[in-house]
Amino acid sequence: MKTRLVASIFLCLVTVCQAQAQDANYWQANYGPGGYLTPGAVVAYDNNQGFFYVNPALMAINPKTSVSLSANVYQADLLTIKDGVGSGKNLQGISFKINPQMISGTIAFKENRTIALGYALLHNPVLNYQTTQRQDKQMPVLADSYSPGDEYYVGQYAAHNRISQTTAAGAIGVKLSSRWSIGLTAEGQIRTQDFYEQYSSRALVNTPDASVLFPPLINVESSYQAVYWHVGLRIKGGISYDAGAHHIGLVLSSPMLSLKGRAVVTSDLVVSNLHVPDTSIETNLLANGRQTNLPVTYKMPLSIAAGYAVDFEKLQLYLAGEYFLTVPAYNLITPGSGSFIRPDTGSNRLETTELLQLKESRKGVLNVAVGSRYFINPAVSLIGSLRTDFSYNTEDKTGEYKGQVPNINRWNNYHAQLGGTFKRRKFNLRAGLLLTYGQTATYQQPVNFDNPTESSLMLGEVKPVKASFFSTGLLLAYIHNL
Repeated sequence: MKTRLVASIFLCLVTVCQAQAQDANYWQANYGPGGYLTPGAVVAYDNNQGFFYVNPALMAINPKTSVSLSANVYQADLLTIKDGVGSGKNLQGISFKINPQMISGTIAFKENRTIALGYALLHNPVLNYQTTQRQDKQMPVLADSYSPGDEYYVGQYAAHNRISQTTAAGAIGVKLSSRWSIGLTAEGQIRTQDFYEQYSSRALVNTPDASVLFPPLINVESSYQAVYWHVGLRIKGGISYDAGAHHIGLVLSSPMLSLKGRAVVTSDLVVSNLHVPDTSIETNLLANGRQTNLPVTYKMPLSIAAGYAVDFEKLQLYLAGEYFLTVPAYNLITPGSGSFIRPDTGSNRLETTELLQLKESRKGVLNVAVGSRYFINPAVSLIGSLRTDFSYNTEDKTGEYKGQVPNINRWNNYHAQLGGTFKRRKFNLRAGLLLTYGQTATYQQPVNFDNPTESSLMLGEVKPVKASFFSTGLLLAYIHNL
């Protein structure tokens, strides 16, 4: 019975470090089927030339040799979890970015106007979230039977999640007839993530003898960090149909093929002098592990994107959607069954892989976008678009999962783009404002500093709270026609 009790306490504590921002969404990048302002971010033809398109078939409609540089000249992200670890103890991550977003180009052949080649290098800084919070006060934490009165209590929480993706792509588009075009794109992606979460909860025992210089300490502390890189490959096939003012496009994207990846996982758990309520048991636990050179698998599902654009005299309207299929639960990182829990009795190793793994699953998601462009004159136009960015996060309904999850922002976000384009014979210039907002009222606290007691294993009684994400940035894109 004692063994089962210690095991259950250990499991509750080690699963505290499960950080659950913009990292569980498919359309967070500006370059995608719904980023109408970003050059080439459409599935149906938008009457432009010389762009590297999401749908490679569009490059062949009116091919032109050009080079494009797109950048978020300045971007600010704010992720807030209200009362994240207790009343007034908000978790907040603020990041500022000045970075290139995309370098791309197209190549047209004078002797063959039915074929176009494209290339691109895209960088997407998915997330840079960092936060800390602390509680330091006298409050009732321990049982009065051995520690009467309010104890000196210190709780501390820290987390960060940094994710970036860099994609190199090559594409070919072929014009089959005056109305039909097809294309193919190969994308190689490098994804990196540094995920860390740490929690400590400590209280000094009140002793009858006030002269005791160093009173007993109750301590619960847990941390987990996973750092990995992953290289993968995706193939996209596209088709385009154009009939006068009507334009239709379709893109099929393959699942991600994992080529190579490596990870380092570090975890630590310490419990000192924790009294189990209604028993005479005093718990002391130690677990520590570091595993390197672990294999990594990162999955993207099969997706289907469709778009429709219609031209009026001075206006173009654009509609797009993309459906992502489900991804069953899988391990991003799978540790080995080395020593973790001390003392190492051998049987303890059966839990190591489950407790240290980084795991996720994804539900099916349909995102939609709408955009419009108004032509003030042939050289100047105004562009605006809205798109959904629904989360693919799935909750663990069984409550049996013991490992870590890699995401923080698990709610739906919504994007808006407002700007314009300025054309000359040798170049196009696009500029605009990028906005993102999303929120939820059901974000589960990782810990709660309001009521840490031994009955809650010093974690507090966690509850759902509000969380939100807001981002704003300036887009600048320059397309030079060669």
